[in-house]
Amino acid sequence: MMKIAVITVSDRVARGEREDLSGPRAVELLSRYGDIVEQAVVSDGTESVADAITRSARGKADVIFTTGGTGITGRDLTPEATAGLVKKRLTGLEARVRDMASTPYSVLSRGVIGIIDEGVGPALVINAPGSQGGVADAIDAIGPLLDHIVDQMNDGDHAVRTVMGSPSSSHFHAHEEITRRVQNRGVNDGTDASVVLAGVTGQAINMDELLKAVDDRTAGAVVSFCGQVRNHDDGRAVGSIDYQAHPDADKVIERVAYEVSASSGACKIAVIHREGHLEVGDVALGAAVSASHRAEAFRLLEEVIERVKMELPVWKKQQFEDGSHEWTGTA
Repeated sequence: MMKIAVITVSDRVARGEREDLSGPRAVELLSRYGDIVEQAVVSDGTESVADAITRSARGKADVIFTTGGTGITGRDLTPEATAGLVKKRLTGLEARVRDMASTPYSVLSRGVIGIIDEGVGPALVINAPGSQGGVADAIDAIGPLLDHIVDQMNDGDHAVRTVMGSPSSSHFHAHEEITRRVQNRGVNDGTDASVVLAGVTGQAINMDELLKAVDDRTAGAVVSFCGQVRNHDDGRAVGSIDYQAHPDADKVIERVAYEVSASSGACKIAVIHREGHLEVGDVALGAAVSASHRAEAFRLLEEVIERVKMELPVWKKQQFEDGSHEWTGTA
């Protein structure tokens, strides 16, 4: 069985300032394809990442999956570290990951995929973004191909692709790949989604009402997001949050909803942000999307949430249980 190493690349996780979420997610999803023989966390930087990859390869890992450091900030250097080790770059796989991603922001990921050889046998290195969604997208795209890739990089014969019977671990999982294609054959028809609700409210957000608002007989997928107040932030205990919205906040969230809905291929969208005093567990941001196919539903939901988080002029005052508080200019 193939051996898989997972490396999380993050300064904050390495310093213990943030919980590692993408690494455990990668372990969970990759364990269906092989044995997880290593899970590590390293700081951003070319040397730290290159050293971690090299150690995993010398530990005889067949697949080395990194998460984090693939973006465009100054410390995002995972692709540079990987490219310096790669002997055969697999640009087709890189394109496949981006094409199958569930968010338009995937184009900002510079992840490298290729084969390295550190003297103890070849290893496949995969750079994924440092988010749970980015990890899932990368594994969805490459996971079904891993057996075949590992077999080929070790000079194996071309596997016979068969759906009938029980193919051995060295064979390409044709049935799995065919099933994936069938389940994802829906095509975005380019229609605009109807914005049924978009704005800011001082009342409690009812997620059931949001789901009812986007109900549509043509929809085959209905997805929702419930962003609620948690009881901690960077290790500090949170007691409550007060949100203060700009007078134009309603117009901003409405504009965002219509912009992301254009040509989305979805049916309906509802998104609303809360203002005023919220206790732990209260819903601060709720959204729901209906679409004919799940790809459009997930894509639109993630885009509207990310856009609202970035663009909505809402300030929040976090009240900590030690009596202190902190204002931040972000939703």
